[in-house]
Amino acid sequence: MIIFIAMQIWGLIMNKRGMTILEILVSLVIVSIIVLLLIRTILALEGINNSKDYASSDEIGRATLIKNIEKDLMDKQLVKADIQKEDKQTKIVLNFRDSKKTLIVESKKIVYDGLDYSLESNNASYSLDINYVYEKLEDNCYVINIDILVLIGGVNTTVNDDINLTFMGLEENSDNNTN
Repeated sequence: MIIFIAMQIWGLIMNKRGMTILEILVSLVIVSIIVLLLIRTILALEGINNSKDYASSDEIGRATLIKNIEKDLMDKQLVKADIQKEDKQTKIVLNFRDSKKTLIVESKKIVYDGLDYSLESNNASYSLDINYVYEKLEDNCYVINIDILVLIGGVNTTVNDDINLTFMGLEENSDNNTN
């Protein structure tokens, strides 16, 4: 429609003499530039949508991981956690009353109970510096808190994305609280 109107106006300007090859080429170049800009905009919008899909997938993976770990914390009763930092990963050995499980944190994934929880977002990663706190409370109670930070572009931008595991337990004897 717009092209038709433009051609009508162009026809009035040209005094019905017709179009030269140069005018046709200029028109094609202008239309090509507009089409390229539209394609570029569509691709950019698609990239934004994919980033949101990856972020959503990462959040679902973290929620599933937290659910599985918290189930073990409640069912098996965590006694202590040992953190072993290595070159490209950090291992957290969760010592339960009757067993042990290992949580392996790498920059792009966490492995727990044989399952990989990978980050799909390009600039997201896990910090290998795990925050671990064992706090003895009154009446033989204790609290264990483990924080795994999620970094966006190498920076912890929000605590909402972090993995925070907290367990409150009752000591059976005083030998269980060493790290």
